[in-house]
Amino acid sequence: MLKLFITFAKIGFLAFGGGWSIIGIIQNTVLSNNWLTPQQFKEILSVAQMTPGPVFLNLATYLGLKMYGIKGAILNSFSVLVAPITFTTIFFLIRNKVSNKLINALKFGVIFLIILTIQSLALRIDNAFQIILILLAFILFTKTKIDPIYIILLSGIIGYFLF
Repeated sequence: MLKLFITFAKIGFLAFGGGWSIIGIIQNTVLSNNWLTPQQFKEILSVAQMTPGPVFLNLATYLGLKMYGIKGAILNSFSVLVAPITFTTIFFLIRNKVSNKLINALKFGVIFLIILTIQSLALRIDNAFQIILILLAFILFTKTKIDPIYIILLSGIIGYFLF
């Protein structure tokens, strides 16, 4: 029973693309271990297709039932869940570390883009009044609780009329 469990747990790690992608592997494994005859495998596969749920889970459950009874069915059903549980656990363990690193990397990229934008805009300043307007907007943004959207709109309106 343990060999069947381990075998189906291993196959579960290969089940990318759904249960149908590994039917051939299951068939070869089951037949090479002499767990079933080719005719028995076809019958079990037919039953697994007809019952609701994923074909891989149904096949594993029915094979466990046929070979070891209800205990085999329950144990082999859990074998199919080993891979998804493992992948989910690993994802949640590394998620915070990966997402924090990704966010920090994106921060540097965004800061770099902002610096390039400021440099590009600074090269276009051609009079003292523009510098005063930029400094005024900066002071309003950093020293008051005025919503930045209003500062941007006010700067745009002033710039429209003066330039």
